[in-house]
Amino acid sequence: MFEYLWNLKIMPSAQFYVWRTFSDRIATKQNLQKRGVLLGDTLCVLCGREEESTSHVLVSCKVSINVWNMCFRWIGISSVNHNDLIHHFEQFSCICFNQEGNNLWKSLWVLVVWCIWKFRIKVIFNQAKIDAEEIFTIAQVQSWVWMKHKVRKVKFSFSNWMLSLLTCINMVTK
Repeated sequence: MFEYLWNLKIMPSAQFYVWRTFSDRIATKQNLQKRGVLLGDTLCVLCGREEESTSHVLVSCKVSINVWNMCFRWIGISSVNHNDLIHHFEQFSCICFNQEGNNLWKSLWVLVVWCIWKFRIKVIFNQAKIDAEEIFTIAQVQSWVWMKHKVRKVKFSFSNWMLSLLTCINMVTK
């Protein structure tokens, strides 16, 4: 799985972040408490319902689930999300894509977890309002920017990317 991660066409900082995420080395409240950092509570910043673990905040928190559901609706498929982070990443293979298309789809997964994490930080330090749609929109825009810079075959417009992700990915992989 790590080898697969290193072969994705994404920013090195995002690859490093996801590597740390898979290794459970990000500063969730649960991890901070394990390291002796005193916290008022360990509840998730985004939902306030469960202990904030890496898997919880990125894939099983109600806010994260909403973001993932928007991702699947964007591509036009339905799926049941896995609550384990690594299994969630592994399920990001789509039968309608070839290997290159699946790499792009997995790159989108990396981007979404990165956007969820960055938004969580924004909530903590800037008192941002928790909004799954905003996280998803940021991920859509950022994914377009990544695609334009990392994939040479991109010949479609931003509006096509927003409206027809499946078609755009298939165009890039042919």
